[in-house]
Amino acid sequence: MKSLLIISFLICCGFSMAQSPTDTPVSQMEYLDRGLIAFPTTAGKCFISWRFLGTDDNSTSFEVLKNGVSYQKDIINATSMTVNGSKDDNFQVVTFHNGQPVDTTAVVTPWDNCFLKLHLDRPEKMNGADYNPNDCSVGDVDGDGQYEIFVKWDPENAKDNAQSGMTSPVIIDCYKLDGTRLWRVNLGDNIRAGAHYTQFMVYDFNGDGKAEMICKTAPGSKDGNDNFVNAVATDATILSTSNNVDLRNSDGRILRGAEYLTVFNGETGAAVHTIWYNPNRAGKFNQANEHPAKSFWNDDYGNRADRHLACVAYLDGPDCNPSAVMIRGYYTRAYLWAVDFDGTHLIHKWLHASTTKNSVELYDAEWNKTTKTYNSNTSGVGNYYTMFGNGNHNLSVGDVDGDGCDEIIWGSGAVDNDGNLLYSVGFGHGDAIHLADLNPDRPGYELFDVHEESVGEYGADLHDAATGEILVRKTSTRDTGRGLAADFDSDYRGAEFTFATQSASYKINGVKIYDANPGMNFRIYWDGDEYEELFNDVTVSKWNKGSTSTLGMGFGRNAVSAYGNPASCNGTKATPNLTADIFGDWREEIILWNKTDGATLNIYSSAYATDYRVPTLMHDHIYRMGVAWQNVAYNQPPHLGYYLPDFISSFQGIDPSGIQEHIVDTDTSDAYYNLMGVKVSHPQKGVYIHNGRKILIR
Repeated sequence: MKSLLIISFLICCGFSMAQSPTDTPVSQMEYLDRGLIAFPTTAGKCFISWRFLGTDDNSTSFEVLKNGVSYQKDIINATSMTVNGSKDDNFQVVTFHNGQPVDTTAVVTPWDNCFLKLHLDRPEKMNGADYNPNDCSVGDVDGDGQYEIFVKWDPENAKDNAQSGMTSPVIIDCYKLDGTRLWRVNLGDNIRAGAHYTQFMVYDFNGDGKAEMICKTAPGSKDGNDNFVNAVATDATILSTSNNVDLRNSDGRILRGAEYLTVFNGETGAAVHTIWYNPNRAGKFNQANEHPAKSFWNDDYGNRADRHLACVAYLDGPDCNPSAVMIRGYYTRAYLWAVDFDGTHLIHKWLHASTTKNSVELYDAEWNKTTKTYNSNTSGVGNYYTMFGNGNHNLSVGDVDGDGCDEIIWGSGAVDNDGNLLYSVGFGHGDAIHLADLNPDRPGYELFDVHEESVGEYGADLHDAATGEILVRKTSTRDTGRGLAADFDSDYRGAEFTFATQSASYKINGVKIYDANPGMNFRIYWDGDEYEELFNDVTVSKWNKGSTSTLGMGFGRNAVSAYGNPASCNGTKATPNLTADIFGDWREEIILWNKTDGATLNIYSSAYATDYRVPTLMHDHIYRMGVAWQNVAYNQPPHLGYYLPDFISSFQGIDPSGIQEHIVDTDTSDAYYNLMGVKVSHPQKGVYIHNGRKILIR
């Protein structure tokens, strides 16, 4: 059988500057090196992978060196490849701009295994409880262009807010990728262990090129130098507060005493500044207090008061430093507190308080209060008109209204960059949200949200992330605890979605496509095509017309679970320690902990072949903010801020002007096309070099 293949020859070497795949400005792109990695796959073979940066352009090409000798030149397609090699070989990558070499990576040798083992210093048992690695984050603490790994250790006696019982202290470590522990923070007895208490934000908050960590602390919390965190306070009351007090009651709950916010130096773990945590459990500011009467939170044992979230957001635009936003409450009262860090001090910026279903109090930088009343929401359902009762167990961040500043998108509502209410959808509290360009054929971002309350008859909705306009609504008869939106089906344009309490999957416009539910945990880029895979517990799966199949590591048939005895986190949530584009090409890494010893992180990277050169996902703003908030409460996966298949089909920004098209009659039954002497496997698309000319197959 014959078919026609269109080949285009780029007859000149002058390329226009490639557009970033999103509107992410360079000022929001961290300095990153090439992230070159190598690991063994099958006998005599290694997979090597490196970054294409958001600051690169279409003139960027690469050369791979093996043992100091050129192995392959003029690489302008995918930034990963399988090579002949063993553990005794070493590799480098040279970057060229307009044909001129501009940087060469350090020498790397292959990992010992097909995944990276990061050996940790497991804390000793405390109060009879062992520690296991829990949520992680990444940040470059020393400015060398490589991420460090932040590990929150959870004791086995950690509790949900609804549960009584004593817990052992929460511990946070920071590690280099070679396993060197830089420091350890012990949050002490007065910070309870569990998914809702400690949300640690890792990011460069003061713009010095090095990441800090910000989290909630308390009397007795110690920094990475074993000093109490209140020692760096500038408030006299905090300075004089005793660190020898145990604030726990007989149920293990902490319903009284001081609550702090501390920023830690990312490189040393030293506490830099400690201030009051706002609001306190009684809804007051800059002071300690006891838990109020039941009427305030609708419980008197700290369940609602100690539901904490956090995020990083560029509230003043991309040319200013980002803020930390600390959040308290979502079942009833909802507080969002924006804080800046100037390198020396934490500085209050604004505080949003949705104190009732229709009333918002906004406190400015001087703590001046403005009160606004609201009498409608965008769904027309129920009477939740503010963030009161509308928050999720998770959140997202992005510039959804196009003003250059980030908004906080939080379940059935959103807060603008200045702390004002942006809108309320009004469906009440939910469990999972997904913010992305889910429908690429309509402007802006969309938010998919599932509902645990009957206000909107449970189920799920899709709404405009900027306006709250309801685009799709699916109802259910019971609490809908989980849901997923991602582009996991290549037969349909845009994302697809599914949710608990039913067994179907849908196109993004709400039309059912299959009577099958693919799963509702994480999404991930893994197998090298432009569509997303499904990730649940320790298994990566591919969706194919109503069913799923387990994917391997990209070589042979073994799945991720076959290597390193991996385990997920957070009980039935079965989430990874982290997924993020930590190094290598644009595919994401998976971090799981080794349940054999409880002292090792396994970092898995895909070895599937890919045809595509995509900028590191960490240089996409929506995605990078998602990695920062991923560890929060009921973890959710990060999403790209652009639609990847559209970027892929644009051929990486190559300008079609000056291209001559030729139609070739080709036998599609052959395994390969032979194009002007270039042997290219079918049906791959991309750009190839032959005799100094670039051949574009499309």
